[in-house]
Amino acid sequence: MTHTFSDLLVVRVDPPDEEAASVTLSSGEGEVTAFCHPCSLVVGQRIRNRLTVLDVRKLQSPYGDDWPQDERESLAQDRMIRQGHYEYVGTGKVVDADRGLVAVQGFLIEFGDVPAVDYVEFDILRLDCEG
Repeated sequence: MTHTFSDLLVVRVDPPDEEAASVTLSSGEGEVTAFCHPCSLVVGQRIRNRLTVLDVRKLQSPYGDDWPQDERESLAQDRMIRQGHYEYVGTGKVVDADRGLVAVQGFLIEFGDVPAVDYVEFDILRLDCEG
């Protein structure tokens, strides 16, 4: 199954004109702030929808195989909550376990090794984007 994801919009680059920067990106469904190095992005630019992570603290199914369907559905909610400057926790849909791809709030995030489940709960130390 092929999934299509819209490009991301660069909303903010801070500090501008630096080699490394904090970049705020919008997917149309949500916004995240990611680390970018080297960074030549400018506000208003559209970039490929593919973020990566550094230092995953947790990546697992949010429920057990034997849990009731209603509990599974309540825990499989698409969410991404900022915990620190580049730190996020949340839950996303696994779109390609072989390639480590998870979709959450319109963002496509490459985690590397992803369990072969429908949804994963994650806790990441740093979210990165290509610049």
